[in-house]
Amino acid sequence: MFKRHVLEVVLAAVLYLVAGKLALLLAIPPGYATAIWPAAGIALALLLIKGYHLWPGVLLGSFLVNVDVTGFQGQRWADFYPTLWLPFVISVGASVQAVVGVWLLRRFVTYPCELDTVRSVWCFIFYVCGVGSMIAATVGTTALWLGGDLASENYWFNWFTWWVGDGLGIMIFTTLLLVFYGEPREVWLSRRKILPAVLLGATFIIVSLYVTASRWELSRQQADFSGRSEQIFQRAQSLMNAHLATLYSVQGLFAASTEVTREDFRVFAEGVLARNPGFQALAWNVRVSASERQLIESQMSAERQAPVFVTRRADNGELVLQSNETDYVVIRYIEPLQENLAALGYDIASADLPRKALLRANAINSPAVTDPIRLVQESGDQLGLVIYLPVSNHGVDESPVLLGYVSGVFRVEDLMGLLLPNILQGVSVSVSSPAGKLLYRSDDRVLSDRDALFGERRTLQVADQQWQFRTDANQVFLVGTRSIVPWVMLAVGLMFTGLLGMTFLVLTGQKHRSDTASEELKLMLGQLQETQEHLVEAEKMASLGGLVAGFAHELNTPLGIAITAGSTLDSDLRRLNEMQGKWGEASVELGDLLQRLQDASRIVLANIQRAGGLISSFKQVSVDQATAETREINLHEYLNDVFVHLSPSYRRSGHEVVLSCPKTISMRTVPGGLAQVIINLLNNSLIHAFPEGEHGRIELRVVQHQSTINLVFSDNGVGMATDQTKKIFEPFFTTRRGSGGTGLGLHLVYNIVRQQLQGHIKVSTQPGRGMRFDIELPLAINKFVATDGAA
Repeated sequence: MFKRHVLEVVLAAVLYLVAGKLALLLAIPPGYATAIWPAAGIALALLLIKGYHLWPGVLLGSFLVNVDVTGFQGQRWADFYPTLWLPFVISVGASVQAVVGVWLLRRFVTYPCELDTVRSVWCFIFYVCGVGSMIAATVGTTALWLGGDLASENYWFNWFTWWVGDGLGIMIFTTLLLVFYGEPREVWLSRRKILPAVLLGATFIIVSLYVTASRWELSRQQADFSGRSEQIFQRAQSLMNAHLATLYSVQGLFAASTEVTREDFRVFAEGVLARNPGFQALAWNVRVSASERQLIESQMSAERQAPVFVTRRADNGELVLQSNETDYVVIRYIEPLQENLAALGYDIASADLPRKALLRANAINSPAVTDPIRLVQESGDQLGLVIYLPVSNHGVDESPVLLGYVSGVFRVEDLMGLLLPNILQGVSVSVSSPAGKLLYRSDDRVLSDRDALFGERRTLQVADQQWQFRTDANQVFLVGTRSIVPWVMLAVGLMFTGLLGMTFLVLTGQKHRSDTASEELKLMLGQLQETQEHLVEAEKMASLGGLVAGFAHELNTPLGIAITAGSTLDSDLRRLNEMQGKWGEASVELGDLLQRLQDASRIVLANIQRAGGLISSFKQVSVDQATAETREINLHEYLNDVFVHLSPSYRRSGHEVVLSCPKTISMRTVPGGLAQVIINLLNNSLIHAFPEGEHGRIELRVVQHQSTINLVFSDNGVGMATDQTKKIFEPFFTTRRGSGGTGLGLHLVYNIVRQQLQGHIKVSTQPGRGMRFDIELPLAINKFVATDGAA
């Protein structure tokens, strides 16, 4: 028993797992719920039909399904097992829902149930499909929300989808399983032809419409997202290009004049910075040879009225004097000065990343951007970017001479904040360098593949680099752009399927009731016809009985007188014959005459006596049933007593007589009539079945059915031709007319079985294969019918 229960639990888990995996193919993003969840209906049906002990199978199957749903595969075990609480909680909700659903069905609908009335179907839909389905939806959705896998804005839509999916799953698949395995069997099997096709057809239509509408809605949201994403990108690219264009204007300032003073640069830069807030600073980086270093330091010190030297950043991050080099690229001017004072005099060529950018800018004579670096003037951890644009003039021989570089300094966070203002809620933007290093993210949440419902990548051109510009939409975006079409589809689908299911459940149930009533009417009509035949036959037998009784009564008197006269005549002839001997010698003629008279007298007397025996048989045929006693008997004991009393007659013949009857059968019948039937059948076999000197087998076998008893009386004798079988129960029909048979024995059996015992008898035989009588008797005789038949 334990092994069987374990096997059933495993099978339930497998069924739930397969049904759940197939249903997830219809899931709509974010993918936690689907339009129909057949596993919920299968789980409830299994517990309803097989028992509550299968709930661990539902728990296990739901757990296996939801391990994949929560997206935990591919992680290390140490990172994986702490997250198993989520699929476990969801599976607990599914198993509890199945148990409560069965309880609700038994409480408000009852089981076995026919679901053939409007009230019972409404109770099934409201309590089981409606109220019961709230458990898994509430537990699962809340667990996902608490675990951070479901946005608050998406809670109710996900709950509603989950609830409708489970409700439809129960409504459709519980009903389908009940059609094939539910009780009462005859009611549910009568629905097999039409109900599965209707429910599956309606389900296919509703699910198809919902999935189509949801996919259309998803495509619309995808298009909406693509448009917004393109707008965000174009704004970012345009602003970046505008800042580069501003840098070119600064380049033009220094290319046009070699006598740009610090005050000139300050005035020019203030206007540029005011119009382009993305710049953290603008700088003029002059190219200085080794011989010019001291002059530049003196000029800058005079301008600042404080010592200024060419510096570099040491390994510990502090600014120190730059060692002697062949040339330098020194920050000569920088605005706003006060915030960037530490950068003044810094040799940007002393650092690796800026130096690479300077070389690229000089090589292509276009702007070049550094990789993210820590700015000299930055005291925090925020990274910065610097775009360098070379400034050259043309000498006497028309060859360009590099004067220095104008540069735009950006903080990454500030620049992106300027490029991407007012990003739509639910959309995040990330920017990465060509090497893949993350430069910026608009929010601090790392979107998983499940969270990022939509995503697009573009290339943002920043000076000479191509940055990866990615936009992602999460569940919040879905909520903000969602229409009510899927909700309406689900609500209409639920209502339509519920009404359709209720209608066909009631119609098929009422059809079964109608068919059952029709069958009962047919059976009742058959019984009435049989009763009518029985009454007609009883009337015929009563008339025959009255006729025979009257005929026998009228013949009894003359036959009695004839028998008396014949007996007296025979006695007188014997006395006359004796007196003749006393008279002496008489004539031969007189002796012969007396002898002939004696012989004639004996013949007449014998035939008159035989006629009297026939009259007695006629009286037996017309037996009065009103005098028959009805009582309760143990059939085995009673039949055994009958066979014991008959044993002397069949033991002398050498035949084997067998009684096979269960000892527990009790029936209410007319014992005398039953005994008469058995006696006549046995005598019939002993007289007619076996040739002289042959030993055979006679058997009486008794079988009990629900309300009837079948007695099968058979022998292995000579049997009878088929044409003779048709007349076997007719009065005076016999195959042993010259051997003492009167033809009334089986006719008497037929009358007793049909009238006294209220049963049926039929015969089957073939020549050489014996006779078989099948007698069907009621387990409890109706004494009122017996009395009526006697009337």
